[in-house]
Amino acid sequence: MELIFQQQTTTLDNATAENIIEQINNLLAKDYYLSHFIADGAEVYEDHENYLNEHAEKIEKLEIIAKTVKEFVNDLLLSAEEYTQRAIPELAPLAEAFYDNPQPETWTTLDQLLGGLQWINEMLMTIGKSMAVPSNWQGYITISNKLQEDILSLAEAIENEDNVLIGDIIQYELLPNFEGLEKEIQLTMDNEGLRHDLN
Repeated sequence: MELIFQQQTTTLDNATAENIIEQINNLLAKDYYLSHFIADGAEVYEDHENYLNEHAEKIEKLEIIAKTVKEFVNDLLLSAEEYTQRAIPELAPLAEAFYDNPQPETWTTLDQLLGGLQWINEMLMTIGKSMAVPSNWQGYITISNKLQEDILSLAEAIENEDNVLIGDIIQYELLPNFEGLEKEIQLTMDNEGLRHDLN
């Protein structure tokens, strides 16, 4: 198999998925994050390890597509900005639904919000561990800490079946923190980031 990264080709004979992954990790080191790879013309964006486990012995050419740490952080922040812009208009109606009488779809929306909060937390931890934290990183840490408190309060309110408190937390805690996160991201992107497709 030919393993290609940045126009350099390495030949791997009878490589297992584990060998290939080890070689990819060595090539990327701390300077790059794996975006995806192209295996004999097929682009693979997720479940890389499973794909390699199933196809390693058949692959003839494996091209590694990576992003620099800065590009990776930039793309994470763009995704987070997109998410907050979609989520913010939904939070007030969600809070209102808990004040009234939450329906099954209200709980589904809350579950989606909790998934989004988990993703935001993981995204911030990933950026925090990278070598490319934004210059306004302290603002992100402050918001992250507040969001952690909100999640604990929300969990307690859910456990106590206190719908009014759930609505209050969404309206008066989460909404301002989402708006704060959006502002921090915009500040980063305006001063340090790169927006794609600005047509």
